[in-house]
Amino acid sequence: MKFTLKGEVLLSKDADEALEDITKFIQQANNDLFLKGVAPDQKDDASQIVEWNLEGNTLHLNILSGRRGRAHDALLRMKKPLTQLLGPKYHIGVRKITVQNYQIEIPSMEMVDVSEMPYVDDATFNEGKMVIQFQQLEEGDLRNHVVDRVIKHVLAEAERMDSAEDEDADDILTRQVTKIEPGTITGRSQKFPVFFEGDPTEEAVKQGWVKKFPGKGQWFYGPKFIALQRAIEDIFMEVLVEKLEFFECMWPKLIPIPVMNKMRYLEGLPEGMYYCSAPRRDPELFKKFKNELLIKKEVPIDRLKDGLKDPSYVLAPAQCEPFYEFFSHEVLDEKDLPIRLFDKSGWTYRWEAGGAKGLDRVHEFQRIELVWLGTPDQVEKIRDATLEISQELANKMELEWYTEIGDDPFYLEGRKVEERGIEFPDVPKYEMRVVVPGADKGVAAVSANVHGTHFTEGFSIKETHNHTLWTGCTGIGITRWLFGFLAQKGFDKENWPEVVRERVGTVRTPKVLTWP
Repeated sequence: MKFTLKGEVLLSKDADEALEDITKFIQQANNDLFLKGVAPDQKDDASQIVEWNLEGNTLHLNILSGRRGRAHDALLRMKKPLTQLLGPKYHIGVRKITVQNYQIEIPSMEMVDVSEMPYVDDATFNEGKMVIQFQQLEEGDLRNHVVDRVIKHVLAEAERMDSAEDEDADDILTRQVTKIEPGTITGRSQKFPVFFEGDPTEEAVKQGWVKKFPGKGQWFYGPKFIALQRAIEDIFMEVLVEKLEFFECMWPKLIPIPVMNKMRYLEGLPEGMYYCSAPRRDPELFKKFKNELLIKKEVPIDRLKDGLKDPSYVLAPAQCEPFYEFFSHEVLDEKDLPIRLFDKSGWTYRWEAGGAKGLDRVHEFQRIELVWLGTPDQVEKIRDATLEISQELANKMELEWYTEIGDDPFYLEGRKVEERGIEFPDVPKYEMRVVVPGADKGVAAVSANVHGTHFTEGFSIKETHNHTLWTGCTGIGITRWLFGFLAQKGFDKENWPEVVRERVGTVRTPKVLTWP
């Protein structure tokens, strides 16, 4: 990499009288200050002021560097010692640092699209390298590491594109972290009898178990569907949740955007969430909305938009978000660990765009969400136990299943551009799938995750002796489990295994002349 920076240091007054000392300072910076922290065999990468001049109260600087001692870091490093030099002797202070022009050459096999990146003015590609031209940068921009983030984004994208010929290598970070190849099957059940052929969604609609709701990816789940859901949910509660001593909480489903930012969801999958806006306190505006609605008999969406504030919440896309926020900036003692909590109080929301279909891929769905916090060993043992019990339960329900290494741990999406050292587990995610006869892939019914220090770092969760804390979560997708169950066992209760059949009471679907 090559960094070429033209910057200015604005002083509090003309500094001509300090010219000799400034000259000596720049020599010292090149020979000592900029070399600190750079390995001896990498000194050629350190920053060097190759040209400079003083005009009144403005010091103009041209700085070149490689990747080890980056030019923008060198400019920041100058501020304090320059102030200490000029302040006591000349009563001159450093008022402002500005980067007027900054070009960075980055090796790349292809052009990476940075057209929508903040702070980037232009980018070109030639002979295996990208040249990025930045807009004018202020000191605050440099201290917020915006340049480093752009570089990391380009490097990560370049690596991803370089591996694009491997159709499975669409997530470089996942493959770097996971010690077992994503997609590897780690467990599989025996074969069990199948009593149904066809599409479970179509049959559920035909029999009146469910009815399509007007919203995309939404359903009205009727009494028979819910009776089966409660039966399976109760089995999980008794055999898994209570056995592993998880305690129930009720967590918000309206999550403030700053919480999602700490989770790194906004960096990873911003297009996969529903965003919520509160209404403005403007009765006059909503009076116009109501009047237009009354007259036109159509909802005036543009008028409604005018009455909404900027988005400030999302509907919970992971369900575990409040757990980490609860412990944010708290201190725990290792002897009180692990902490095991769960929530099954409501919906999880995902925007699947065109991916929503049937009952197996919806925009809102029911889960039992288990989340825990402890030492790395505790966290991995709990995750393994949730997975093993889930597999045992599937066997008792006579469901065919298989478990594979997940290729999309949800929290890794936001770490494609790394910013700090995070401990990752050898296997971030196991995904248990219930087989759907006739389908290429089973429906993902259990997602068992270990996050390493991703959330404890992001939410500043500490142990009193500074021991390492990890978190984990297992989402039991009750809605998807039911889909897999119906796909194999069908809708005739007599074909269901006794462990399920004995728990399902008699219910009646409302009689409607025109439905189903």
